[in-house]
Amino acid sequence: MTKEEFESIYRQHYAKMYRLARMMLYDADESKDVVSDIFARLLREKNQPQQNQTEGYLMTAVRNRCRDVLSHKSIRERVERLFLQESMQGHIIAMNDDDRLERLMQFIEAELPPLSQQIFRLRFLSEMSYEEVAQAAGVSKVTVYNHLSQSVQRIKEYFQQQTAKR
Repeated sequence: MTKEEFESIYRQHYAKMYRLARMMLYDADESKDVVSDIFARLLREKNQPQQNQTEGYLMTAVRNRCRDVLSHKSIRERVERLFLQESMQGHIIAMNDDDRLERLMQFIEAELPPLSQQIFRLRFLSEMSYEEVAQAAGVSKVTVYNHLSQSVQRIKEYFQQQTAKR
């Protein structure tokens, strides 16, 4: 495929591919990543779709890649939720519930950055989904995941230290 042919395909199909990804993922950055991945794969492949099959090939590739992304997210969210439940129960079980919650909130307010505090509260105190937290905080779902992972790790380390001191 020549550079001109590729540019023509890109200009002709990018908007449709992006719209499909955006409808499936509800995330602009992830949608752009999916479409970029598809075009990168198109460049690498030796067997190119025939000209009259290009649109169908590209749209099917976007749909399949979006399904993979969504499946991976679902698994990741379930694993993180289970991990959080286990780690929080295992490391602060020695305290009574009121004391545990009080110390947790003090740690969050003193040690976590403001955005992490907001995300943590929305996710666990308001029981919002990742998507709802992302919308409320004005960030992507990936940012929500990253902040929660870092926060949980810091909380876990803090309560491990507290348990070791006893």
